[in-house]
Formats: sequence, structure tokens, C-alpha cells
Amino acid sequence: MAKTLSRFYIRKQDENKDMATLFFRVQNKEHKIDSIFSSQIQVDVQEWRNAVSSEENWMRHREKNFKLHDTLAKIEMAVKSEVEGMHFDKRAVKEAILAVANPKKSDAVKKARKAEEDARLKQEREKAAEKERQRKKAELERANIWNYLDRFVNDIKAGKRLNGNDPYTPGSCKAWSSFRKLYNGFDPRHKLTWDDVDRELVTKFLAHLAKLDYMGSSINKYLVSFRAMVGYAYADGLHNNDRAMACFSKRKVEESDKAVEIYLTEVELQALADMELTGLKDQVRDIFLIGCYTCQRVSDYNNIQPEDFTTTAKGTPIIRLIQQKTRNEVKIPIMNPNLKAICEKYNYNIPSVIDVLINRYIKEILEDLSETVPSLAVKVPTKLTMKQKNNEALGKLAVERNAKREVVMPRYNCVTTHTARRSGITNMYLSHKYTIVQMMHVSGHKTQKTFMDYIKLSYDEIADEIDAIANPTQNDVF
Repeated sequence: MAKTLSRFYIRKQDENKDMATLFFRVQNKEHKIDSIFSSQIQVDVQEWRNAVSSEENWMRHREKNFKLHDTLAKIEMAVKSEVEGMHFDKRAVKEAILAVANPKKSDAVKKARKAEEDARLKQEREKAAEKERQRKKAELERANIWNYLDRFVNDIKAGKRLNGNDPYTPGSCKAWSSFRKLYNGFDPRHKLTWDDVDRELVTKFLAHLAKLDYMGSSINKYLVSFRAMVGYAYADGLHNNDRAMACFSKRKVEESDKAVEIYLTEVELQALADMELTGLKDQVRDIFLIGCYTCQRVSDYNNIQPEDFTTTAKGTPIIRLIQQKTRNEVKIPIMNPNLKAICEKYNYNIPSVIDVLINRYIKEILEDLSETVPSLAVKVPTKLTMKQKNNEALGKLAVERNAKREVVMPRYNCVTTHTARRSGITNMYLSHKYTIVQMMHVSGHKTQKTFMDYIKLSYDEIADEIDAIANPTQNDVF
């Protein structure tokens, strides 16, 4: 009877209650639907059971409860519309029922759902906006020159980034650290990006170096570092500024732009070798002379190990080195008697002293030697290093200048660890015994132009050299 008179029914578990919610069942074989829904309407249980007990009672109930039956009819129509649609959605059916049965609650639910949806969309927009901010931040960080340079220097120091397949040498790490410090002064707010690199920026960089009164050779060194950094970043995929690499051109370095690059003559080196010294000064002198007699950089001549001493197939005693800066292999014949004597003095276990101490003590040693070797005290025009300029500004260094306002210093004060390499190459050249190729095999240079830059001869010395070639009387042994 209940099924015939109405699709709505009271569940068995609610039959003993006073008030209960009406439910109805939805079936559709075509769409494979079989679901039970609440009408969201409560009725008097006893009254409903009496209404569905007969058609007469049902008619009277309908007449008496017109609004209720009208609502139930609307619910049926709404459900039918949803069931016969293209897609059956239980949630849509429930919403349609609620809209008919309880419009106020339906509106409240819709508002709450809309508010929830708006909140969700807002959260999604905020997440998307934050994601976009992070993306742009990461993009800016990738594009920022300082971020790359700072990380690059830290990585090569830590060995996380290699130079080819080899770690960067201490000298290279030191050079890059100097460039990082310089760049930090050029771009203190760290705003520049790879897209900013153009000729105008390079011109500003040169002006910055000029303002700091850097020597021409130092300016070129920093330009090379800047260009190399741009190239590394390009290779790492951090930018596509193809024009950047073409913006760097070395400036011509005049002799007046340089600190004086002296060399010590064979006579001066022999006097240095004959000095009576003890302790650390004795070791510094010997290490410096090894540099003079091997023509190597301080990073190499200050780190010779016992296993580096060997012989050729014909028995010629040599020092075999892999140069730290270039990774070139060089084999240096031990021909100079002073070099042989120093090696034997230490039983071929050569001491090592940090280059800062070598630079400091070799000046003191040569100053003492200048009392008997006056050529070492001859004053020559030169340029101050940045450290010397700072010390002069602080009153820690007294600087002498000539009538042209050029800085002048005794030759002994112009000697550095690199003077050893320059002295060795120049004296080997002046011996007129070896070809350029032979000398380059010893020094490790790959190009003749770079090798010839080490030959430091005045015009008078060149004239003397020509005379020596025409009238060979020397019997010096390199």
C-alpha cells in the first residue's frame, strides 16, 4: 500500500518515533542507479502511517496537508530532472532536494559552500602567487652575478667545482677570491644581472679600476677574470647573453703602467748564494734561488717533493713537475752547480715556506746584500701595489718620489717571489746557449709571445746582448 500511494516512506528504525524523516528510493536501470535519499522533511509518524493505510485516508491527508504534498511533488520533479540528465550526481540530487524542502537552509549551505570555495580559490591563488614569487626570486637569484661569483669562489675552494678534471690550485683560488672582493666593491648592492653585461658596464668596470689606481696589468687580469666568469655562467646555463663575451678587450699596458719588473743578474744571484745566512732566512734564500735556477712559479718551486727528482733515460738529473697553474709537465735539468748544492744540502727534501714570508724576507736579505752589491740598491721607478697605497695613506709606509712624481724604490725592494721565475728565464736567455723551444720546455710556456714577456732587458742590455752574441766569451752554465 505504501509503495502504491507514495514513493516516500519512513524507515523501519524510525517507526516507533513521534517524528521521522521521509525517505525515497531512486532507481534507473538505464543509468544503473539505485540510491536512497532523504527528503529533508519530517512528518508525524502515526499520522503518516494512517495516511498511507488507504486511498481515502491518503486523499484526506493531501487535502489537509496541501503544502506538504506540494513540496513532495516538487522534490520528485527535481529528482526526476537530475536522474534523467546526462550525468547522475548524488550531491546534485541532495542539493536539489534541499532547495525544495528547506530553501533557507539550502541558501545557507550554498553560501557556506561558496565561501568555502572562495576561500579555497583564494588559497590556490595565494599559493600560485607565492609559487610565482619564488620562481621569480629563484630566477633573479640565478640571474644575479654576485650570487654566482660568491658560490663559484666558495665551491672552488671547497673542491666542489673542478678546473677540468683537477681541483683549482691555491693560486687560482686566491686570484678568484681577490676578484670577488674587487667585484663586491664594484657592485656593493649586488643588483647587477647577466643581462646587464654590455660594453657600457665593462666601461664602468674599467673606470672603477682606474679610480682605484690599479696598474694596467692588474686591470687586464681582472678583465680576464670577469670575462671568464661570464663564460662559465653561460656554460652553466645561467644566461643567454651572447653579446657579453664580445664586450671584454684587454687594454694595452704601457711600461709606465707597470710596477718595475726587475730580474737579478747572474752576478747578483751568485752573491746571494754565497751569503752566510741561518734559520728561516737561509731557507728563504735557498727556496728563492731554486726558483731562479728552475724558472718556475712560486707555487711550483716552493713545493718540490723528493719524488720530483729523477733522471732521464740517458741519466741526466732532472726535476719533473706538473705545474699547478697550467697542469703542464716540465722537466728541468739540474745543471747549475748552486741548484745541485742546494738540493744536496737538504738531501733532496726541499723545505717549504709560505709565499708571504718569502716575499718579506727576500727583500730584507737583498737589502743586507746591497751593502756589498750596490746594484741591488739602485733606485728605479715603479708603481705601488694596493697594499702599499693603503699603507702609505695610513702613514705606515714612507714613499720616495722623483721629480716626475714617480714612485722610486731600491731594486731590492722590488723583488717578489715571481722575480725568481723572471730572473731564471732572462738569465737563461742571456746565456745564448739554448733555443726558444728548449727554454720554453723548461719554463712551461705554450706560446713564444708569453715567454718573451719574461725577458726583461733594457736597451743597454739588448746592446750588450748583441755584442755578446758577436763576441762570445762567456762560459756561464745555466
